Amino acid sequence: MSQCCEGDLECPCPPIGLIDVVGKKWAVCVVSLLGKYGTVRFGPIQHCLSGVSPATLTSTLRSLEREKLIRRVFVDGARGPVQGYTLTPSGNQLYQSLLPLAGWLRSA
Repeated sequence: MSQCCEGDLECPCPPIGLIDVVGKKWAVCVVSLLGKYGTVRFGPIQHCLSGVSPATLTSTLRSLEREKLIRRVFVDGARGPVQGYTLTPSGNQLYQSLLPLAGWLRSA
């Protein structure tokens, strides 16, 4: 049982590990971008998320990979295969879970 709960009550707090991942500034943005557009390369991700540095984006992508929310894939490019990122089934579940929250934010 989590430290935030006492007695026999079920803890309403999400797992701390989840907060560590999706609580990062750019993580939800990356998941949302990949959920909307599918497989996207590093450059276009950085372009869409204006303000994120390459180092921060790399760190965010690696963190999401470690948590098995995204994976690296190779896609055909003009000069041969290039690396892109796509959601895993777990990442897609997270994306689908974020949609109602995004709708709520737009209506607030």
